[in-house]
Amino acid sequence: MRHWRESVRYCGWWRSLRELADACWNALFELLPSRRKARFGDLDYDWEHSVDTTRSNVGAGTQFFTGITARPYFATEPWLFEQIVEVIPADLSRFTFVDLGSGKGRVLLMASDYPFKRIIGVEFIPELHRAAEENIARYASQRQQCRQIQSVCMDARDFNFPDGPLIVYLFNPFSEATFLTVLENLRKSIEHTPRPVYIAYRFTEHESLLERSDWLEKVDATEQWAVYRNRGFF
Repeated sequence: MRHWRESVRYCGWWRSLRELADACWNALFELLPSRRKARFGDLDYDWEHSVDTTRSNVGAGTQFFTGITARPYFATEPWLFEQIVEVIPADLSRFTFVDLGSGKGRVLLMASDYPFKRIIGVEFIPELHRAAEENIARYASQRQQCRQIQSVCMDARDFNFPDGPLIVYLFNPFSEATFLTVLENLRKSIEHTPRPVYIAYRFTEHESLLERSDWLEKVDATEQWAVYRNRGFF
């Protein structure tokens, strides 16, 4: 209901109904047998690290729910994550890494191969959050540099961003209305406690929200991702 109220307030009734219909259709489409291969995603990463981060065994109910309330769950490709981290010109050991809509936690695991101060995943769906906790517990990599990893199960709109420098990662997990609310919460957090913040956005469906935010500036981008940072700290 909260998602619907915010959508109506932001988009109006007709647009909200149209987007809900599109979301239902896309969610049903993702459940078709012909999409089975896509649900497995990049299994090589899971086999290499003995974890479970793809959509292959996510329940149909969970897949449909994520499809109509947010965006279907997909795990980030390792090579794309490396691209994104490489363009962030910062001493990562000073930064807390936050993944909003962290799913089964693959990005949390990949981030732990870098020297972040701390890593936090925020996931709304209990099934995905439980899988993330299991993956964090069993993850093993000779490259791992950060072991302060946490997954929390909550609505990203209620998440209080931690103090200190941040890198906030999003794999397009929200509707436009929810994304706008999360961005405003982040802006207020920075205003209350000024600090450097990067936003790494994978699959840039709503990048226009970042472009229109006068407190942000673009660092780098491709067709598949964009990185922004807050003005005044760099």
